[in-house]
Amino acid sequence: MPSLQERVPEQLRLGDSVISITLEEDVAVYPTEDYILVEISPSAGRINVLKIAQTIRGLVRGSKKCVAIRGYGFKGIGLSVRIAHELKIGERNFTYQMTFDTFDAEDKEGKPHTSIQIVVLPPE
Repeated sequence: MPSLQERVPEQLRLGDSVISITLEEDVAVYPTEDYILVEISPSAGRINVLKIAQTIRGLVRGSKKCVAIRGYGFKGIGLSVRIAHELKIGERNFTYQMTFDTFDAEDKEGKPHTSIQIVVLPPE
């Protein structure tokens, strides 16, 4: 049986490179054939965490795709972890498997941001 890290799609495996932050909105969603990427800006204002968690819950259950939540900077990290927390406390008949990784990112001005990626995996 593969480990959780081995189940993460190759495109979502973080290496040593610095990821560039190109967000124009507080939250951006990028669906692909293999996974869905949700990115949260370092300057995010108030967002509907419960609605985002419910949407992710539906995507993981319905499509059996993994969902990656990337939070940039202090605000993005906090909101990403809060979304993951809401998923966990909302578990009933479905147990979420998650991986957590930190990585370095840079905004358009070159300012560094510590960031987090949480990958929510559907059960095997």
